[in-house]
Amino acid sequence: MNGREMFLVHARSSLGKRGFFQPGLVQAAMSCCSALLGIGNYVLILRMLAPDDFGTYMLVLWLAASFVPILGTGTSRQANRQLAEIQSQEAPRYAAGIFYFLWYRQCRSMLCYCLVYLLLSFPLSWLFSVCRPLLLLMAGLSTLPLLLSNVVGITLRSQRSANLLAGLHLCGAFLSLLLIFIVALLPGQYVGMLLLALTLANTLTLIIAVVCVLRLLPMREALPPGFFLRERLLQGLKHQPLLFVLDVIVWQHSELLLLACLRGASELGCYELCILLSTGMIELAPALASYLLPWLIRYLPGAHDSGLYRAFVKTSSYIALLAVPICLLVAVLAPQLIAGLNGAYLPAVAPLRILLVGCFFSSVATVSLTHLSYGQRKTAQLRLSIGVAILHIVLAIPCVALWGMLGAALASASAQVASAIGSIFICRNMLRQHELCR
Repeated sequence: MNGREMFLVHARSSLGKRGFFQPGLVQAAMSCCSALLGIGNYVLILRMLAPDDFGTYMLVLWLAASFVPILGTGTSRQANRQLAEIQSQEAPRYAAGIFYFLWYRQCRSMLCYCLVYLLLSFPLSWLFSVCRPLLLLMAGLSTLPLLLSNVVGITLRSQRSANLLAGLHLCGAFLSLLLIFIVALLPGQYVGMLLLALTLANTLTLIIAVVCVLRLLPMREALPPGFFLRERLLQGLKHQPLLFVLDVIVWQHSELLLLACLRGASELGCYELCILLSTGMIELAPALASYLLPWLIRYLPGAHDSGLYRAFVKTSSYIALLAVPICLLVAVLAPQLIAGLNGAYLPAVAPLRILLVGCFFSSVATVSLTHLSYGQRKTAQLRLSIGVAILHIVLAIPCVALWGMLGAALASASAQVASAIGSIFICRNMLRQHELCR
């Protein structure tokens, strides 16, 4: 998952109701190691695959993930948080019963996912010539363990097992790196073998995670949730498909579909690399701020404000000060960085620099999105999302047709800037009104 959903993970895990808090040292170390191993995974893949193969690999994974929103469990960060809060309030025996309830419900939803995906795999392979039906099916298979892992993640968060969850992420990243390294030593079709390696790594991580849950909760003494508790869980599982569609259009780079139809696989692969790098830049400044701001507040008492509005302005400013040098440095060093990965991807330099403009505004907007994620100003957020999605579609069609991946980057960056600025203004007005009402 990338775009808005990805950096909201960091924002919501790093921001509390009153501002930033400093994560534990063990959790922070494991998260950093997981990130480094994840970078190592993509470095190996980029060195193994030419741009056309990389474009095919990333597109089939994108198509497989885009069908996940038809499910109800583990597809929304806000829903995951609500379910974890409900489960945390129950006794261990009822928490075990909730785990079984969510697990079986997710298994039923996965059957629906498999049916829809099987029916659409052949039409998708006809529509996108770079995708073969077998690769599409293998990509769909790799997502199934992740869907069940989300249920495990909800349970571990409800039990306040942050270190254990971070350790599982580290284990999954290590297994992926190990299997990708083994694939690199073998001859054959790398795209299919990499998809199999990803599926195996996700499955092994899921098995380890389930064993941890079985040892953490009294599963043999589990009590099924009663009627009222079941209704609360079902209420937390409800989601609006329109919001997922809007999120896919703007923040998950739906312009990839136009690029796959109108351009070659090589250009698609270069643009996928741009998306990977720009997504990392969106996450980097808020992640650094979550570690640096607690020290700033501790040693500079004037940096702390009790008012929500002033804290919002200062925190956004600090993230902007971090995001500016990061984005400028990456833009300047982009040719050397991409050449070090694989010289065949050098055409990605120009679109990457365009996407970095959207990255800067998106990083600054993380604080706003964190405040708005608590459910306030839903109507204003929905109107903004619809308007930005329309803007993205209107720009993407002619821009991709005329300029290829440069046009795709221009359309995506424009939509992200508009969405970020709109979110900042909505949050600003909400907090100012809150301060005036006090």
